[in-house]
Amino acid sequence: MPIALVTGASGGLGREAAKCLLIAGYDVIAHYNSASEKDLMRHLQRYEGRVFSIKADLSSKDDIRLMATRIGDKYGGINVVINSAGITRDRLLINCSQEDWDNVIGVNLSGVFYVIQAILPLLINSRDGHVVNVSSISGIKGVAGQCAYSASKAALLGLTYALAKELSGFHVRVNAIMPGYMETEMGLANPQALMKAQGQSLLNCLSSVQETASFICWLVKTQRQTGQVFTLDSRVL
Repeated sequence: MPIALVTGASGGLGREAAKCLLIAGYDVIAHYNSASEKDLMRHLQRYEGRVFSIKADLSSKDDIRLMATRIGDKYGGINVVINSAGITRDRLLINCSQEDWDNVIGVNLSGVFYVIQAILPLLINSRDGHVVNVSSISGIKGVAGQCAYSASKAALLGLTYALAKELSGFHVRVNAIMPGYMETEMGLANPQALMKAQGQSLLNCLSSVQETASFICWLVKTQRQTGQVFTLDSRVL
């Protein structure tokens, strides 16, 4: 049975992606940090026995290494990594502290880099690895008040392109998706931004958590796509 790691599986897109992968026949390693394990498993309890919950602070390289060791000890190899964990600290540049910047970059960019680096031997062992990095439309359009978040999501695209070239010879594919605003916990925390995004949409709608998760599940089953960025939004770039 194929194995998938989903970071940020306790909420929003990560939780929906974990459910979608479980339905598709994957065993899922569900990463969480700020939420409780009880809350995580409450949403995935019907799949008990096929879910391995694991806690790690993705801004900590040591935590990530320990997570990779535990996964390696349990499974030996892994097929899919969905890097969906992310945070935002919405501030105008003039009000953005070093702590705000470091926290966002630490989780959204450095965390992804270190997760892939630590898990890579397990992906190579599977000889059928696929990494999906969850970027954002904010990474190419930019959003006022989201300098750190937009920068982290833009940098993920460069990381995706570079790693796709590095890892193609090891049967590891690397792609990214760029959803727009979604009605997740993070999105709902900024209702004005949600309304603005919906008003800019050609279809007068937001990005869908369910459709995005379904797209991820489709993408990881493909064999011929790597180094690609898929825009999942209805606003003109």
